[in-house]
This record gives sequence, structure tokens and C-alpha cells, in this order.
Amino acid sequence: MAYIHILRGGLLESRHKVHAVVVSSSGQRVASLGDPQFSSFLRSSAKAFQAQPLIPHLQTLSLEERHLAIAMASHAGDATHVETVLELLSRAGVDSAWLKCGIHAPFDPETRKEMRVIGLKPTVLQNNCSGKHAGMLAACLAKGLPTQNYEKFDHPLQQEIFNVIKTCFGLEDIGIGIDGCSVPCFRVPLEKAALAMSRLADPKSQPEYDNGLEIAYTAMRNQPHLIAGKNRSDTVLMQTQDNLISKIGAEAYVGVSVRHSSHGHLGIAMKIEDGAERARDLAIIEILEQLGVLSNPSALEMLKTPIIKNHAGLEVGEMKAAFALEWA
Repeated sequence: MAYIHILRGGLLESRHKVHAVVVSSSGQRVASLGDPQFSSFLRSSAKAFQAQPLIPHLQTLSLEERHLAIAMASHAGDATHVETVLELLSRAGVDSAWLKCGIHAPFDPETRKEMRVIGLKPTVLQNNCSGKHAGMLAACLAKGLPTQNYEKFDHPLQQEIFNVIKTCFGLEDIGIGIDGCSVPCFRVPLEKAALAMSRLADPKSQPEYDNGLEIAYTAMRNQPHLIAGKNRSDTVLMQTQDNLISKIGAEAYVGVSVRHSSHGHLGIAMKIEDGAERARDLAIIEILEQLGVLSNPSALEMLKTPIIKNHAGLEVGEMKAAFALEWA
């Protein structure tokens, strides 16, 4: 079994079970933890695939790389993120009132504090998925599709996205749910999710979408701050490490694509079974370290947060990765 252990006074207090699988772009399993067939919802880890219908229309809509990046983001709602969403909306001719993602406070703590101090309430633009929804609406306009009910599974855009998912993940039988932002989300086995992430690392392995996957990978690599934000794991990983992209999803899900490793082009899918996000970053970094794909491991110490402090600031415990990859 693979766990993240929570220790207090050196003694086990809690543990979070880790499931993960690493797949090469040739479709071969490289390594795994727990159950490689464990099924879970991709949540926001699917955003590079959900953006595929938009990519052929970027030039027509006068959209640039940063606008595609925000369409694939789970952004923190800081000023740069909101400005980029507004640019996307303006250039595509989309009204922010059309966005169906809902409203929540920005993830970025500095922005949240600033808004609270000046009495400014969050809007749909601070929602971490506002860029994704803006991109979906832009794709509808470019394709001549109705914008009404664009978030529903039976809308032609969502059906096109579903076909992308089926093709890239190599599946016909996919569980469908409703995501936190109201669009469809997809439940798939980890091994199939890792396969799809390997195709982002090696787009030529997926000829139907090779150009779009290459454009998505490049936009994420070039615009890491837009994908997540300051001190957030996706951004830090892409800013500090070579040849990889990372995309977290809610409930402690992570998808990573790695280029040019000693094992080839790789896709990684990882899920903390109980959804404990406190265990997520430590677990995925440990997996990447064991794979030997990190170019600058020391830059990720801030993400591991292994020390647990109480409210008086005393160090009372720690988190530890208690697993070793099972090599295929």
C-alpha cells in the first residue's frame, strides 16, 4: 500500500492512501502505486483536453497564447488572471454575464484580503474556471453554435469535448458528472488518464489532435502563472522544472506530462483516495523524484509542507511519503 503518513510526536495519527500510474506514450505502464485502475473524476485535470475545440479558432478570434492558457487554467483570481479573462471575453465577443461557472472568493490570499479591505465582492471573473468558460463560449461563437446551455452535456460543444476525451483517453465507457463549475466532468481509470497525459507529452502519438495537444502543452509551459498562480503547485512545478506540465484537479487529483525523460515521454495520473489536498503536493513530488524526472528538486521544498505546526507555532508533527514506486 502507498500512503502519506501524518505523524504526531513521531507516531502515526492519520494516513492518506495514494493511487498513481505512470504510462509512456507508447502505451506501456512504467510504474504504479496502489491500484492503477482506480477510477476517479478528472475534474480540472481535463482542461487541456476541454480546450481542444477552441484551439483551431484562436487566430480567427484574435486570441493569443495567454488567452488559451487562461482557458486551461484553475487560476487564483489575481489581477493578472482577471485581466486576461477580460481580454479573452472582449476579443471573442463574449459577455461575462453568459458565464455559468458561479462565484467564489479568489484563491489568491493577497487578492482576497485586498478585496475584503476595500469591500469589493467577488464576481464570476474570480472563479478559477472563468477562463475555461470564456473559452468554451468563444468556441461556440467561432463554430456558430448556440451559447445558451453551453454547459449542458447535450450541447454540441460538450459533445465535441466528450469525443476528444474518448479519443485521447482511449475509452468509450466514461462516467459523467457535473463539475464544481457546472460543466460535465469525466470519471476514468487512472491508467487511461496517464495515457492521455502521455499524449500531451508526445502529441504525435495522438494524430487526431497532435497539433492541438502541442499548442496546449506549449501554452502551459510558457504561461505557468496563468495556469494556477503564485505559490500554487502547478505554477511552481512548471516555473522551476524542465520539460513537464502539471494540472491539478479538485479532490486531490493530479495529471502530469513529462517530455524526454530516461523512460521516454510520460504521463502521470495520481489521486489521493480520500480527496485530502494536504497530501497531494507531497505525494506527486515524491513520485516525480522517484522517477528521476525533476531538474531542480530543491526548488519544490516549499510545496512539501512536511512540518505540522499548532496554533502557537510549535512544531507538533510532520507528513511523510510512505511508498516506493512499483516498476513495471
